[in-house]
Amino acid sequence: MKYFIDTHDKSKGTFPTQVLTEEQFFEQFASLEAAAGKLGVFGHAAHVNLKDGKAFCFMSGPDEESIRKAHAAINLPYDSITEVRRVTGADMRPVPARAKP
Repeated sequence: MKYFIDTHDKSKGTFPTQVLTEEQFFEQFASLEAAAGKLGVFGHAAHVNLKDGKAFCFMSGPDEESIRKAHAAINLPYDSITEVRRVTGADMRPVPARAKP
């Protein structure tokens, strides 16, 4: 599974122009998750600023095309979809060399 971040921005026409309530945003994200599930895609989280009309969604799926199709299924435009690696402190530590017997 690969990870992706997709972006939405009101100033670019990819986020609703009216201010959404939290409930409206949650409904939209739930719709995306439902469509995504049918395509082998999972919506992990969204980082959103409703007042400024911006969202950054963290998703996973087999490829970028699957992420595009999930958005298209609910007519949700986006600015970009970027494949990313999820890195934690543990991921960044070198693997210790195995001791020779």
